[in-house]
Amino acid sequence: MITRLSFLLALCITTLAHAQTEFQIPQLVVEYDSAIVYRNLKLIPIKRIETLSDSGFHTPSSISLKAGMANGSVKLKERGNYMIDNINVLLIENKSGKDLVIKSGEIVMGGRQDRVFARDTVLAAGKTHLVPVFCIEENRWSEKEKKFIYRGTTGSGLQAIIDTAHNQTKVWDEIRRLLKQNNQTASSSYATLLNNKKIADTTNQYSRYFLQELRRKDSSIVGIIASTGNKLLGADVFISTSLFYQTLPGLLEKYSTEAILTGTAASTNHNKEAGYANEMLLPQTQPVFLSKKGKRFFYKGVLIQMTGFSSTSF
Repeated sequence: MITRLSFLLALCITTLAHAQTEFQIPQLVVEYDSAIVYRNLKLIPIKRIETLSDSGFHTPSSISLKAGMANGSVKLKERGNYMIDNINVLLIENKSGKDLVIKSGEIVMGGRQDRVFARDTVLAAGKTHLVPVFCIEENRWSEKEKKFIYRGTTGSGLQAIIDTAHNQTKVWDEIRRLLKQNNQTASSSYATLLNNKKIADTTNQYSRYFLQELRRKDSSIVGIIASTGNKLLGADVFISTSLFYQTLPGLLEKYSTEAILTGTAASTNHNKEAGYANEMLLPQTQPVFLSKKGKRFFYKGVLIQMTGFSSTSF
């Protein structure tokens, strides 16, 4: 029994170590010469030398929050009626028949306050779950609960605060700063800021441009490093090209929003991106980077995504 247990532990360690090397240099190559620039945003592709399996992610066994809410198989409700201590959880009923994948930074509007999800989560089918969220609408707590609708994702700066600070007050502080910076102080809602016509239209312009350009690239792209001016907005790397492109619209919204709300003209110099990439992807520096500036997302025991946070969060 002890021998078998030791074998299983060794196998687990070996598997995880292999999964980790799939997200490191030299298996990954950062293509600085292929940088794409549009106004305030620069994206640098990350390519994988070898093609890897998606390991079942976003196959018939899983569904995104956006898709589940759109087809009615995923229902969101407030936990209670009027109690303020229920602000940081939502009840989610997953009747999709699939695992429900929720990413931190995803926004839902409605309920008694607009919310943003506080962490990456996979929810089993056929169950009701309590899921942690943060409020992104400080001054509303409606007597009547509105229907929740899917709104997209936050900018990378606010997402980094969500992922690192785990603190409602700091989330509100950042939203107040963004509202003031963008002359939108008539409302306390972050979602209302994103819905401002000028901001929403510009975000769509950015997203369309980068989506078109990235789809023209070869089929080995698995991630991007994003920056505005001399500021790093973050990076996301996936286990496969197909998963990268499945997730790309949300990534483009995250980085485009941040570039529009807080950015300056993109730089043609890649030194900051190179330093950031080395911290994130070199074997000797990656563990420290992840402990302070990044996170990993596992699905069914397989590492499928690694995220580097915005430099504004550390």
